[in-house]
Amino acid sequence: MSDVRFERLNALAGVFAILLFAALGVAWWRDRAQTYATPRWDTARFVALTPAFAVVPGSPDSLAERELWVVAVNLQCPHCQRHLRALSRRTATRARPPALAALVVDAASRPDSLALGVALAGGTWWDRDQVWRQSWGRRVYGETFRFSRTGRLLSSTPAGVVPDSSGSRM
Repeated sequence: MSDVRFERLNALAGVFAILLFAALGVAWWRDRAQTYATPRWDTARFVALTPAFAVVPGSPDSLAERELWVVAVNLQCPHCQRHLRALSRRTATRARPPALAALVVDAASRPDSLALGVALAGGTWWDRDQVWRQSWGRRVYGETFRFSRTGRLLSSTPAGVVPDSSGSRM
């Protein structure tokens, strides 16, 4: 009798596993079938938490003359915050470093305080309307976006990779 019960339990577990994998496959397919917008930096779509540094227009250090690198940061994720700090250290010695910014994502309410541990020339922004997740279709914290002076996406790279260095690890 116990052999029959064991076989039924195995059959039930097998059916459950098949249904689970089918459901995951359908969810993955639906996500991949959805069309997302190409990321574009538009400050009107985000809430400024800390302003970008004010630099004299026309000077070589002007924010308008530099690329903007935006890191998607979840304030509960120490990994993406470490990536932001490492990226800041890695680019600080450049003759013309990018304007680094943080985009606070997946925060239901406006953050009261920020302790990111790095000065950000590009400012800190809150994604109140979930642009990063819902419009751009992004899901990976610490992802770094390179934007041109006009807000056009140049590239995006995962945490731990320097965006303009052909995949070099930090």
